Amino acid sequence: MRDVVLRVDTAFSLGYLKPFPRLRFGAAGDRAFGTPGAGGSFGFADPETGVGFAYAMNRAGFHLWDDPRELALREALYRTVLGERSQRPDQ
Repeated sequence: MRDVVLRVDTAFSLGYLKPFPRLRFGAAGDRAFGTPGAGGSFGFADPETGVGFAYAMNRAGFHLWDDPRELALREALYRTVLGERSQRPDQ
């Protein structure tokens, strides 16, 4: 869906942002949900891994999502910590 205010493609469900091609977060599935915030903050829940993630910065940035500071932490969590175990709930 196209956000008419921000003029970008987005995917919302029940008021929460869902992963979509321009913003991938959570495990490989599509069950994660969350919301970006002003200045680069981002929070989401990932039911597939049981992870809740929140990032709040002390200096505002200018990204709608994937702020480089937040993205580096999120990638470290999913590659380093969760790389040790399956991200699928049935394994």
